[in-house]
Amino acid sequence: METNDLKSKQSMPLTNWLMGEEGIIDAIDGSHRLAQRLREVGAVAGAPVRVLRTGCPVIIQVGTSRFCLRNVDAGCIRGRRAA
Repeated sequence: METNDLKSKQSMPLTNWLMGEEGIIDAIDGSHRLAQRLREVGAVAGAPVRVLRTGCPVIIQVGTSRFCLRNVDAGCIRGRRAA
């Protein structure tokens, strides 16, 4: 397996992604309240996600929606980067 393939298969917090990276959300690891709020904007397991800006705040795009998250909240979203 190539290093690039391995990288794309590992689930990791969005705070570890680079600007412009895209992938699929695997899970939300946070409080029930945070998970509920993220579900309301479409951030659910299986949804496509793209990191538009790193740092604080993190700006992500889920589907056609864009929103800002605190680093601590973005770190609760785990996903697999696209190859």
